[in-house]
Amino acid sequence: MKDRSELSPEELRAEKERRRRAAKHKRRSRIVNRIFGFVMATVIMAGLGGLGLEYVLVKGPSETLRNTFVMTMFETRRFTWIPNIFLSEEEVAAIKATRNQHVEEEFDASLISLAVEQEQDSETADGPQPDAYGLVDDDGDGIVICDVRGSGYVGYMIVVKDPHRVFVGAANKNSGYGLTLEEMCQKYGAVGGINGGAFVDNKGAGFGDKPDGLTLLEGEIRNEGYGADAFVGLDKNGVLHVGYYSLADVLASDITDGVSFGPVLIINGNVTDSAKIPSGVNPRTAIGQRADGAILMLVIDGRQVHSIGATYTDLARIMADYGAVNACNLDGGSSSTIYCYGKYLNSSSSANGVARALPDAFLIRSLEEMEQRAAAEAGAEAQAQP
Repeated sequence: MKDRSELSPEELRAEKERRRRAAKHKRRSRIVNRIFGFVMATVIMAGLGGLGLEYVLVKGPSETLRNTFVMTMFETRRFTWIPNIFLSEEEVAAIKATRNQHVEEEFDASLISLAVEQEQDSETADGPQPDAYGLVDDDGDGIVICDVRGSGYVGYMIVVKDPHRVFVGAANKNSGYGLTLEEMCQKYGAVGGINGGAFVDNKGAGFGDKPDGLTLLEGEIRNEGYGADAFVGLDKNGVLHVGYYSLADVLASDITDGVSFGPVLIINGNVTDSAKIPSGVNPRTAIGQRADGAILMLVIDGRQVHSIGATYTDLARIMADYGAVNACNLDGGSSSTIYCYGKYLNSSSSANGVARALPDAFLIRSLEEMEQRAAAEAGAEAQAQP
């Protein structure tokens, strides 16, 4: 190597530039290494902290807190393995076994009085007045949208005054793919709705097209009833049934639209004991009916900063507060969606923030369609007369 005194001016400039670049690269490498080290330390500490918190939750003195944590993980497909870090398979199975105990009570349709529902909200010179439940239909469209807030969660309730406007819509048969709630509304010309029942999801590989459990839409049997638990459906008179129905039960009750999921939250005005419906904290969907026939559609956001989620007991309490005589939990998690008048009301908890494809949904007919149906029925009755 030449001595610096032997270098030409050009070689001195090149050497100086090489050293400058080497020093710059060294400084950059030092910064990157520090950042990487900080990130790795943060991840490790967060991981250790998470494991420590999980240990406290599952091994601490509170059995209720432990069970809630395990249920939350169990209901979240991506994290079902987490409880097994500190609990044995037998311990996890014992907690799961407490889920969704059947409510041994026979459904009583006589508690729903549709004649009362037909009475319109009174209106004075001051405008529309509250109904018997304190809700006001400001624009006279027969739909009231309410914000729902509680400890750790936010959600949305759609109250549909006329139960005959509510029906079950479904994705196209044998299409291989489900439809988002927005697509479902567009398909049927519906003004809104909520997601419905269970669907076949083989280890997360399902596409939302195949309903799981007893499913009917406008009298058509889409699934005869395999795999799901409770059932909720509307009969031809607009009464919402909840319970544990076989296909024979459904046909005998003149039910035309319904899906399977569960658990039953309220039946015959009796709120299900929280000990029978233990659950985690997650996004939720539920449907219910007031004594006057109005249908209640509820969705709670979850797994997000603004809303952690709700338990089954939370859902039952909300439904009871809104006057539900009967109510049932529907599919939750990333499926939980509520849509009305051209937009989603809630925030999807799916990994990519996009609404999930669904096999079916409870939808709301437009007033225009109701008028058309009424005219068609009147015409048919007129033709039938001698």
